[in-house]
Amino acid sequence: MQTVAAQLRSLMTRRGAVPFLIICLWAIAAFPNLSVRSFIWEEGTNAEIARDILSNGNLLQPEVYGVRWNEKPSLLPWLIAGVAKITGEVNEFSARLPAMIAVVLTALLVQSLTHRYASLNASLLAATLFMFSPMLLQKLAIAEPDTLVTLFSFAAFIVWWNGVEAGRVGWGRWIGCGLLLAVLAMAKGPQPVGYFALGVLAYLVLTRRWRDVPGLLVCLLIPAAATIAWAAAVYRPGDEATWIGYARLRSAPSFSDYIFRNTDVFLRLVVESMPAILLAPLLWRARVTEWSIPPVALPLALYAGLCTIAVVFWPGSNSRYAMPYVPAIAVLAGFAWDAIARTKYACLRRTTVAIACGLTAIQIVLANLVMPLFADRFGGSRIAGQSIERAIRANPAPAFCTDLATNQLFYMRAGPIRCVDPANLGSIVAPAWLIVPREQLPLLVQLNPDRSTRVAVETDSGSRLSAVRLDRR
Repeated sequence: MQTVAAQLRSLMTRRGAVPFLIICLWAIAAFPNLSVRSFIWEEGTNAEIARDILSNGNLLQPEVYGVRWNEKPSLLPWLIAGVAKITGEVNEFSARLPAMIAVVLTALLVQSLTHRYASLNASLLAATLFMFSPMLLQKLAIAEPDTLVTLFSFAAFIVWWNGVEAGRVGWGRWIGCGLLLAVLAMAKGPQPVGYFALGVLAYLVLTRRWRDVPGLLVCLLIPAAATIAWAAAVYRPGDEATWIGYARLRSAPSFSDYIFRNTDVFLRLVVESMPAILLAPLLWRARVTEWSIPPVALPLALYAGLCTIAVVFWPGSNSRYAMPYVPAIAVLAGFAWDAIARTKYACLRRTTVAIACGLTAIQIVLANLVMPLFADRFGGSRIAGQSIERAIRANPAPAFCTDLATNQLFYMRAGPIRCVDPANLGSIVAPAWLIVPREQLPLLVQLNPDRSTRVAVETDSGSRLSAVRLDRR
């Protein structure tokens, strides 16, 4: 047994062994039965935007069922469209692959940065703590841009830190960071740039590196210019209201609602950061002479902490907006793993490993065993969309919707769909198909008193859509 353990340790020390293990863990946890689960959350919208890009060439200003999508730039749909060009169509695989690749690339960055200052075991643990944290498990195989934002933000941080560590951050490095942040801004707007901007600025102030402030300003001008260029290219009068709403600059909740919601955001962040959040603070509590705190720990803490505080206090916030802080917390936890080895906190090492192994096992079992056993439940949106499609194909007519229920309607391929205001349901020319949420059925009947409204399909997934056939009496 000891011989086997020694061989395993020897194998792990080989060049590339740990990154290879990380990639294998990611593949086993993310790829199996990837297409069993139909689209959830914002996946259908991103897939429909990619489909519109491929079909109509609307790269900067795509449409979803005839509605302009001007909320933010569409980096993820652009990537989805690129993958679909290779695979042949927009589906669950092509839609989810870019975000999935972002997860494993970030995990490899976490492992590399941790191993620069800590043991190989600590670096593997840090990558695992990132990849299988509760926050990342929600997005591990989901076609949403949060993982892309996390990748480009953390990559910019590492590019900057490499310059600091070398003794000088040159203009080329600042511009490189700016380009990475510009790509980030194309995924979800400029707000997540705050992680890099606040963290680096605070470090420059604390260490009095005033000579680097002009470089930081130039760096931040690049994503600002990219965002302004996109906005200028797509702008129509009234768009500013959409952008203000998307930035949560319009939120004015009551005091009680604000306290309740933002306390919930804070508690979710604590839970979703487990178990790394257990170890990371102990890096500064451990008192050992043979292990010193790495110089990157301070900028990592500033990077992770300052913008996350803003997220916690921002009205209308959501815990997933803080995803860029997870890799930094994971690296700090990896450092703490080594630092507390011979302290009174050493018992937390076993607790952390147990939680990490449990979360990893849950994801692997979910992807490999649970999903195929309960395929109907995980494929509810697909089943709903295909049910509506069969009804429309059996009795063709123009189709209209009142809700961007893209997770269901993506699978409805019986023809184009146009989105209309619910108040205009009475002005649609019959015959037609009206695909509306179930709660809008009374309004539909009320607005069409002289026409036949027959409910052909009722679904229970997502928006609980009903397909209603509208005919003349």
